[in-house]
Amino acid sequence: MADPYISRKDARSSWRPNNLMSPGLKRAREPFRIRNAVTGLALMGFAVGVWAYSIRAVKQDVFDDVDEEARALAGSRLKSLEEQSAEKTVAK
Repeated sequence: MADPYISRKDARSSWRPNNLMSPGLKRAREPFRIRNAVTGLALMGFAVGVWAYSIRAVKQDVFDDVDEEARALAGSRLKSLEEQSAEKTVAK
């Protein structure tokens, strides 16, 4: 039965140190370099655009009503706590 793995000697001879590309790989990647760069820039531009839009939309929002709602909720909680303490004193 044949060994399914290649020998260590063959593997070491095919390895390229310092992650250098072979000349054939460089030639194969050349036609796609500009298209990949344009696609990357388009994706990055879209991501930055979404981020900028969301930041701008949040800055335009007015959060004045949030304080009023928080005060109303806090007041209702205080009232309910006061009612609970009054019920406890009445039950005693």
